[in-house]
Formats: sequence, structure tokens, C-alpha cells
Amino acid sequence: MRSRVFGVGLIALISSGTVGLHGCGADEKPKPRQVAPVVRDVPPPLRGTVGTEATLANIRPVLVSGYGIVVGLKGTGGQQLDEGIAAVVEREMGLRGITGSAEYKWAGVDSVSPKELLRDKNVAVVMVQAGIAPAAPRGFRFDVYVRALNASSLEGGRLWSTDLQLGLVKPAGGPKSKVIARASGPIFINPFSDPGKEGDGVTATSGRVLGGGEMIAPLALEFVLDNNFHARAKAIASAINSRFPEETPERAPVARGRSGQTVELSVPEEYRSNPTEFLELVQYVQIDGPLERYAQRYVEAAKAEPYLSGELSWCMEALGEQTLPIVRELYEYNEISPRMAALRAGARLGDPLAAEPLGRVVKTARGAERLDAISLLGRINAGPTVDLTLRDFLQEKQLLIRIGAYEALAQRAERARLNRLIREQYTNPDPNAIRLSPSALQVLAESDIPAGSLQGVSRKRLDGEFFLDRVEGGEPLVYVTQQGTPRLVLFGDQPKLKKPLLVSAWSDRLLMDAADESSPVRLMYRDWKTGAVTKQEVDTDLVKLVEFFAHKPTPEDPRPGLGLSYSEVVGALYAIHRSGGMNANFATERDRLMAALTSLSGGTRRERPETTTDRPEVVVLDSSAAPLKPQGDEGLKPIVVPIKREPKK
Repeated sequence: MRSRVFGVGLIALISSGTVGLHGCGADEKPKPRQVAPVVRDVPPPLRGTVGTEATLANIRPVLVSGYGIVVGLKGTGGQQLDEGIAAVVEREMGLRGITGSAEYKWAGVDSVSPKELLRDKNVAVVMVQAGIAPAAPRGFRFDVYVRALNASSLEGGRLWSTDLQLGLVKPAGGPKSKVIARASGPIFINPFSDPGKEGDGVTATSGRVLGGGEMIAPLALEFVLDNNFHARAKAIASAINSRFPEETPERAPVARGRSGQTVELSVPEEYRSNPTEFLELVQYVQIDGPLERYAQRYVEAAKAEPYLSGELSWCMEALGEQTLPIVRELYEYNEISPRMAALRAGARLGDPLAAEPLGRVVKTARGAERLDAISLLGRINAGPTVDLTLRDFLQEKQLLIRIGAYEALAQRAERARLNRLIREQYTNPDPNAIRLSPSALQVLAESDIPAGSLQGVSRKRLDGEFFLDRVEGGEPLVYVTQQGTPRLVLFGDQPKLKKPLLVSAWSDRLLMDAADESSPVRLMYRDWKTGAVTKQEVDTDLVKLVEFFAHKPTPEDPRPGLGLSYSEVVGALYAIHRSGGMNANFATERDRLMAALTSLSGGTRRERPETTTDRPEVVVLDSSAAPLKPQGDEGLKPIVVPIKREPKK
């Protein structure tokens, strides 16, 4: 709840029968003590919601950190390490029984003792940090940032399982905070750096593990009532459980009264991937009924006081699906703020009748409302009309509209794929057929979207490293994600190389050329780790080129390829774009992880992924998900940065 709405004031005094002794007389009656109940100064339409009578605790993003070990490097690690940090890492390795024994030889580690292991050229010690969303439940995944402490490059490395404790990790001898998360996985360095070479402010000594963090010990989440009344605490818990009747994965109700002043919460299954949205919504749950009466109150208040539309939208959503017939009254309202308040609530409640008016908003509105409507359309299951409406916006010239339409269509394609897999498994009559768990089906649906879908989005996983998404329609565009699961997205009917072509990247370790339109595209690549040289004629189709870049030949699949990482593939495509060698524009998602860490630690860091020479225009891309933000803050919004091509010299 916003502080400007819910300021605290005192408006009454009541008496309570407190026991006390005054004077020396045993028969003297105790005098009643005056108690002032807390009543907040709240706009009338918002009164009676949970957030007007109680305050959520532990709702700020949490900074976690730890020292970790990266393996799999090719001679770039094992440099001098601070003695205090070395002592901490060696002690942790000893406690875990980690040495360079045979079980770790797969990582290129040949040492024996922890001390020798830290000196191995294939090993590096890193600082690991992350900002975890408030109310993150057990199993919640998040990105982590890693910075080398004794290596010149982390390219190709993999983070061993690392404990993450609250706050900044202390040096040797300092107190250790509670461990609440772990992190592990492959490291992706800045895609615009030169593998094997650092400088000019772009470095391979830092990177991130996308989705590599996991919450293992969630922090307590609870409402603290302004006034200590058992009856009111019970009413609040009952109202929350009525709105969210499903049990949590821990098999407990969502809200549990602990005392007259505290109500403990758990995140329900529906919101486990987006706990910040649940935190916002639960504060607007109405404690007392009947709900239909409050729905009408919110509708009338939105018309009369449009400045409250943001809060009233949450109030409408918090009432639940049964009040949708009343909320729909605003779907065609002439003023945009009340209309979007109702449509936002309807879309989040899954109302298919919100699809058509949202489509009109996308076509007629401007600015934030238009982007918001696109995002909301992606949440509604209202048949193929929604998909066709969103596909129209893939043709837009505006970068934000195209990216927003793609993200919405990709979500819809994942859901359609999951429903199809569930249906196929349910209707399969073969008793010996393999039955996958719901979570396994979800992973499969997100990893493989066949071409020809109604949404115009297809997806494949390239050698287990990242997803390649193909989006039909519009001008060619290369779009790079830097949050969550790594994705490289190619828009347009024919994204391809342009001839004549001359590309030089990474100190001439990657060379591509084609003398004219009739000449083949020749490629030469020298691996910075092994020195091996590959020469190959490559296809001009960017999809096939990306597959060639990412594929690592094996006996089972001997097709030619370079086996580049996600970061390297993106870097190679950027080099081609910079030289004018493709017919596609280039855009990347701004690095939200670094911005979040800067906010939590109070430090200052230069954000990437801009290149060292580009100072690109920045545009805001609203997200349907609630942002990672402290209470009352504007938060950190995802933004897209178009990378401009360098002028030819």
C-alpha cells in the first residue's frame, strides 16, 4: 500500500481494564488506562482492506552473497587471492569435503587439497551476489551476479553450488549471516566483450548465472496489525483464505493467525513465480462483505476519483471472479484511467470479455496504456482472436510495441503447448507410455515450441545453452534477453547476412567475408582457449548461422559448428551488425540484475549492455509482472536498448 494513501492518525480513545496499584490501600480500585487505537487516514473507497489495518513485514528485496568456486576455465584462473578470502573458501571446502579428487576431473581440476585447488589455472574464486524478490517462496529461481577474484576471464566457467547468506559476505573472522539460498550453473559473461581479452570497460571477469539461484529457506512473511485484536486478526486471515482458498505447497492455508496482532502468510501456488504480485494484491483484500457491494463502490469511485484508479484496480481484482459482472461496467468507459483499472483487473482474473476492449486500447491509445494492454492481452485465454490481434503488432515500427507483442505471444504459445502436451498424455491409451510430471511437462512446453503455431512464435533449445526464438512478421530484428532463461530472438521473414561482407571481431579471431553477391560467405575462427582454427563456408540465413555458431560437433551429431556460448553467439552477431553485415536491427534487454544490486547495496556501477562506444537512446518497456521494488518506490522497470550501428570509416 502506498504511504500517501495510508498515513497513520489517531482519532479515538478507549479504555481497557488494566490492573495497577496506586497508593498503599489494598482496597483501592485500579484506574483504567487510556489506550489510543490506531486508525489510518484512508480515502473512503479504500477503507476495510487488509492493508489499511495491517502492515506487511519483510517485503523489501533481499541482498544475498557468498564466495563461490568456478571450474571449467582454460588456464585463466588460479591467480593470487586475498589471504582472508582464501581462508574462508578453504574452510568451507573442507567442511563440505570438496577436493580435487577424481570426481571433479570432469571440470578440468587435477589438484588434491583445497589450497592447491584454488591455485589451479582452471579454477577461480568469485564473489556471488543477487537480489531476491520479497516473499520469494522455497524453490524460487533468480539470476545471480558473479565477479572473479583471481581470474582474468570466466568465459566457459561453471559455478559450483554456493551458499548465499543474507547481506554482504564478511571476510575471514567476521560473523556469518543466515544462509537462505544457493546458486550454481553455467556463467554468461557480457556478450559485448572479447573472450580472452578484457579492457575498455568491458570485461570477461564478471558475468551472471541466469536462473541459477534457488531459495532454500524463505523468510517469514506476516501482517502486523495496527491494533491487537484477536477477532480482527481472525477476520483478516479468514478474508485472505476466502480469496486464496488453495493450500500452499507446504500444505497449509495461505493465512494463519498467530496472535491478536500477527497473521502469517505463505505464497499460493498460482503466484510462486511472481510473489511480488501476490504481495500487492493481498493488501487490497476486503475484510468484510458483501463483496458485490464493494465492487459497486469501487466502480463508482473510479469514475468519481480517477486518481485512485491504480489502487482501485487492485481492489477490484482482490474481490475475485464473482464480481466481474459489476466490474465490466467500466470496460467501455470513456475515460482511460477508470477503463484501464477495470480491464487490468478483468485480465488478471482471466475474463475473456476483457480481450476485445483491450484490443481497442492497443489500437487507439498511446504510451503506457498501450503497452499495458498488450501485456494484459497475453494473460487472457480468449481464443485465436487475441493471437491474431497481437500478431498484427509484430508489424509495428515501434520497437517497444514489437517486443511487447512478442513477449505476450511467447507466453501464449507456451501455454498452448503445455495444454497440448497434457491433453496428449491424458488421452494416450498406451499403458506403457511414459507419464511426465506436471513440472516436467512445463519445462518441455517452455523449451520446444514447434513452427507453425497460431502465435507465430517457434522455439528450440540449442545444444542446451540457450533458446532460439523465431518470430514471424515485420522487419528483421535481433533481440537479446539478459534475464531469466537466455533467449536469442530473430524477428522478420528473412533475417540474413548482407553481401558484400567483411567482418572482423575479437582481435581477428573471427573473420567473415564475401566479395560480392555471388560469392559464398567464408568464415575463419580461432578458439581463444585451444588455438584450434575452423574454416567454413556458412549460410546467409541468420537462423542457420546461429545454429552453426552454437552447435558443438559430437560423434552422435557431427554437423559442423563452433560450439560458442550464448555470450559468444550474441557477441558475434553484434560484430556482424556493427559492420553493416546483416539486414536486421539489433536490440537488447537492459541489465536489471545490476540495477537491483546497486539499489540494494547502495553502491554505484556502470550498467551494461551498452557497448563502450555506443550511447544509445533508452526506452521504457512496461512489464505485466510487478517490479522488484521496495515499498513506495517506483521500482526497476525492464527496458530495451536499441544498439545503433557504427558509421563506416
